[in-house]
Amino acid sequence: MRPAKLSSSLFLELPPVLAHYVEAERHLWVEGNPKQGRLSVLGRSGGFTDHETLAVERRHLVATLGVERTRALLYRMGFEQGRRDAARHMQTFGENARLALQAALVFGQLQGRFVAETRRFDYDAEKKTLLREIVVSMSSEAAVQRMAGLGAKGGCACWNTAGYFAGHTSEILGKRVLTMESGCSACGSEQCAYTSKLDAEFGEEANWIRQALQGESVDEEVRSRDAMVTSAQRAARRAQMALTGLNRRLRSDLVLETVVAESEAMAPVAQRARQLMASDAPVIIHGEPGTGKETIAHTIHNGSQRKKKPFVEVDCVGLTDSLLEQELFGFEKDAFQGATLKHTGAYLRANGGTLYLNRVTALSHEMQGLLLKAIQTGQVWPKGAEEPSRADVRVIAAVQEDPLEAKEAGEIREDFYYALAVGRLDVPPLRERQTDILRLAEDFLRDFQKKYERPRVSMSAAFKQVLLDCAWPANVRQLRNVIEHAVIMSSGGELEPKDLPEEILATRWMKQPGDLTPEVIKATLSRTNNNRSKAAEMLGVGRTTLWRSMKRYGIE
Repeated sequence: MRPAKLSSSLFLELPPVLAHYVEAERHLWVEGNPKQGRLSVLGRSGGFTDHETLAVERRHLVATLGVERTRALLYRMGFEQGRRDAARHMQTFGENARLALQAALVFGQLQGRFVAETRRFDYDAEKKTLLREIVVSMSSEAAVQRMAGLGAKGGCACWNTAGYFAGHTSEILGKRVLTMESGCSACGSEQCAYTSKLDAEFGEEANWIRQALQGESVDEEVRSRDAMVTSAQRAARRAQMALTGLNRRLRSDLVLETVVAESEAMAPVAQRARQLMASDAPVIIHGEPGTGKETIAHTIHNGSQRKKKPFVEVDCVGLTDSLLEQELFGFEKDAFQGATLKHTGAYLRANGGTLYLNRVTALSHEMQGLLLKAIQTGQVWPKGAEEPSRADVRVIAAVQEDPLEAKEAGEIREDFYYALAVGRLDVPPLRERQTDILRLAEDFLRDFQKKYERPRVSMSAAFKQVLLDCAWPANVRQLRNVIEHAVIMSSGGELEPKDLPEEILATRWMKQPGDLTPEVIKATLSRTNNNRSKAAEMLGVGRTTLWRSMKRYGIE
């Protein structure tokens, strides 16, 4: 049971069950077996690390991560260590909160971490107040800080110890407690002093601790900063467009409208996408890898009433059902071992907006059932939650294989298929969109002109011809990568075939008779000014074969 009220009088003296640990002049609680290379304290195996080694480690952490990240990391590690020890102490002392709280100081002293005493402890669960003051007369962490030559760098330096006290107290009281160091012997004070309060009782001075406990990795921080930079760049572009009188819509990697303008194959896709923008129905997008399924999903979202709400992406490949459930629906704090913080799932993060699920055929039938229930009821159950959470989410799913065939093969549940297939889009591969190739290439070239600061670079006629002659097995994504490669590798003002990757030059496409499509024939006739002999030669077929194909498709 969690304590409701604790006062300083309970901590004036150590009870005998704890006092005997620290009254001995010799350490009776350390056991070692040099032959087996084993060392244990209080029956817990470990390894001894001297202060000099810890100082080297801390010095390199600060040099690599910087003071703020090192402080956050050590505090978070101490918090987790404190929580684990608190759970062990509660079990050892029969759920006696007073003994468990005192055990942290006693056993920390036995381990050589610190010599500490509680000067004040006032806690009232009903009033939601806590004030705990701890004074440390000997701090191993402060000694390490001084030995590392860091001194007062970053202010008070016993970050791991402060995190330990916070995590230990939090676990026993069942409420998040923060601990801040108000004086440190590594920074000139005679002793280290700590103050613990409930999270809500601290102000902005504890924001760095709250951020530390969120557990954001360096990679996540970099992505966050990149997103901020990207957002600023977009704002600058919008301002520039307003100043110059341009009134265009901002484009994503592929702007659907410009693609549709020249492609007959994409016309029905564009028409269907525009219709789906006006609805909230689920959508399933089918297309080969690299055809732009995600871009079309973004376009539908941005053209709908949900455009100002989140667009959240989840890749369904390579994750177990357990991890997928956590990622999609989230979990509460302490929902399972290791769940030290609450995690909001993708479904709830997308509330009011769109959830994009890539490769839904990779989902198990059980996960498909959970998603179907969320779509139908508008509710999800985070793991460990006592009640469901409502979420207004539009689901757009993407598949590489034909979804109807996947349903027949048992890869997609029938009820899940029909829920998604309210709006179905089939995106054709780039090889069936000949008239789009140069349009797309020009769009990509403009992007890379800006990115690599080469505004005058252009495509030569020979370069364009090679683009038209290729099959593009990896579709639009491959075309984009090829244009970027060419811009990087070119040395002159025009892109030439020599600037293309070797695999493109080696696999220059010559169509087989069975592959002739109306668009291919029309595009080739257009390039040869309707000269059938030249068109047949360019396509690698006989003139009669070309004539029969034209007759079959009704091309004059």
